[in-house]
Amino acid sequence: MAYKSLYRVYRPAVFGDVYGQRHITDILKKQVEADKPSHAYLFCGPRGTGKTSTAKIFAQALNCLHPKDGDPCRQCEVCGEVEKDAFVDIVEIDAASNNGVDNVRDIREKVSLLPAQGKYKVYIIDEVHMLSAGAFNALLKTLEEPPPHAVFILATTELRKVPATILSRCQRYDFKRITEADIVARLAFVAQEQGVEYEEEALKLIAAQAEGAMRDALSIMDQCISGGGALTKEAVFKAVGIADAEETGQLAQAVLEENPGQALSLLKHMLAEGVSPNNILRDTIVALSEELTKNARDPYKCANTLRSLEALIGAQTNMRYAGVPNAVLCAAIVRAACNTTDMDTEDVELRLKKLEMRVDKLARGNVAPSRDGGHKPLVEKQRETQEAALAREEPRVEARHSGQAKQPLEQPGVRQPQGERKEGGEPSVQAGEGAFSSEELDAALKKLKDGILHRNMVLYPAVDAVKALSVRGGRLVLHVEEADELMAHMLANETSADDVRPVVSEVFGREMAIAFARAESVPQGKETGAVSEVAEELIGVFGAENVEIK
Repeated sequence: MAYKSLYRVYRPAVFGDVYGQRHITDILKKQVEADKPSHAYLFCGPRGTGKTSTAKIFAQALNCLHPKDGDPCRQCEVCGEVEKDAFVDIVEIDAASNNGVDNVRDIREKVSLLPAQGKYKVYIIDEVHMLSAGAFNALLKTLEEPPPHAVFILATTELRKVPATILSRCQRYDFKRITEADIVARLAFVAQEQGVEYEEEALKLIAAQAEGAMRDALSIMDQCISGGGALTKEAVFKAVGIADAEETGQLAQAVLEENPGQALSLLKHMLAEGVSPNNILRDTIVALSEELTKNARDPYKCANTLRSLEALIGAQTNMRYAGVPNAVLCAAIVRAACNTTDMDTEDVELRLKKLEMRVDKLARGNVAPSRDGGHKPLVEKQRETQEAALAREEPRVEARHSGQAKQPLEQPGVRQPQGERKEGGEPSVQAGEGAFSSEELDAALKKLKDGILHRNMVLYPAVDAVKALSVRGGRLVLHVEEADELMAHMLANETSADDVRPVVSEVFGREMAIAFARAESVPQGKETGAVSEVAEELIGVFGAENVEIK
């Protein structure tokens, strides 16, 4: 006897064998029990989900002499004829090869004849979307007003190609992709019936490759056990040409880490083992999609994963028509692993803006341990270090209520306050600034930044460069890092004076000259979590080769 494929041997015989489509089979069973079928049905959905099998079961149940709970009894004369493919009142037509007007006219001529053996004459038209426009038009009238003994069941995988005039005349049922759990359960049943030993992981692997199609799953299983022996993961890998999940995960991780060298090495090894390029691309996309779900709350990792995914998804179409698919796959993997190939300037600007906001948030919210075991805000610790450095550079000048303070050197671009002049002609500043506490200086710094930014947003880099304030001899001293000195001097520029001077006067109650002092760099380490986190953020955006931490 000739060998029969598993998907033909284990084709569903009753509605209970149709996995994953209970939302459809329950309705059809009730119609059989009530003996009130519709005149036309449209079964649509992906391949291998049970459309044709359900149509055959439904046609058999409608003609069964003794249906049981909506299922065919499989014991009566009609059921016996149906299972032997000898029942003349169930006509199955393949529209892919019988799609002309003449084929539909033949149906119209014969549909009026009474059933020869059963109660209903059932026409199952598979892949109905393949009918020509003329054939659809010829079918319309018959489909709208068929004789009472006729039932049409149309099946298609391309619903969008079916005319709306046909859709409106049918009861539509959408078949869903079968879940992996249902496929694994069915495969386990078939393996037990066939007496084949199997590994649970092998069944899960087959279910994943089937992509929701039971027929595909049974075909893969048939291929894996055709040589005899147990059904193992290794047998599935060899039969289907897919890579181990661990290797695919390593490839996806190399792409996310922007390591094209390692990614190409892994890819070369997988291709050498005979893994199909299409399978590698598909499995890598699935792995990256899972990573995208895991990192959904992290906007930076999410953006990087999304960029890699888009590069690989775009390669699927190119690979389909490529003469050398391996080369297309290699190019796609390298493009996905290299962040420097992304030239979207709007995306870069957005990422920079988000990075600035995150850096500012980390700097404000972080704390550093103090020597006495307590914790002080990191900004306060920086300010104390900066003031100590300034004290070493020049003596602190304390203002007195009854005297005058020593005047600062004139800063370019900033108008000196108009006070009394000494004999040498040097302008003086009225005394009375007093000594400011740390809290007052912090509050003054915040007001100063907010006021300047409110007047001129262009000065944002200059304002952001100021780390702390102090007042010396009537001068407002801005403490900045060495790398930010040039940026901060924008505040003393003549073009900025009109925006800066009123804010300084409002915050301190009078005009003050601006001076600059260098703040000591904060060392990286466990005590400065903000700095290390900022460094990680910068490396994540620009790459380690483009970031230098001093």
